Amino acid sequence: MRLPLARRGFALIEALAAFLILALVLGGLLQGVGFGARNESRGDFLLRATRQGRSQLEALGVAAPLTMGESAGRYADGLVWSLSVGPCRSSADPGGLGEIVACPVALAIRRPGDAAPGDALTLRTVKIDANRPAR
Repeated sequence: MRLPLARRGFALIEALAAFLILALVLGGLLQGVGFGARNESRGDFLLRATRQGRSQLEALGVAAPLTMGESAGRYADGLVWSLSVGPCRSSADPGGLGEIVACPVALAIRRPGDAAPGDALTLRTVKIDANRPAR
């Protein structure tokens, strides 16, 4: 009695299934790498925007009095900013040294062009205006 010959190679369906599994694994891997690259880019943006925004807010109201209104500009690295200074309020200093003038400030920083909604940072603070004379 003769034994059947052993099968050699793969059937077409088996080869297609193997390629499908390989494509799914590679697709997931590439998607993960893409998410990582986007997160790294967003982290870099937030770091630069925070550093430049804090520096700008620290210098605000030091050389000249704060003025209510809005202004905008662009940093040297291309990030776009817009600054909004709200109405200032004065109140008596608890230490008896006169009045304190405080102004709400909002600084919005974003990437140029039509960036993703997550590519924006808004810093809000209240600045004490030392250059403004008390009323």
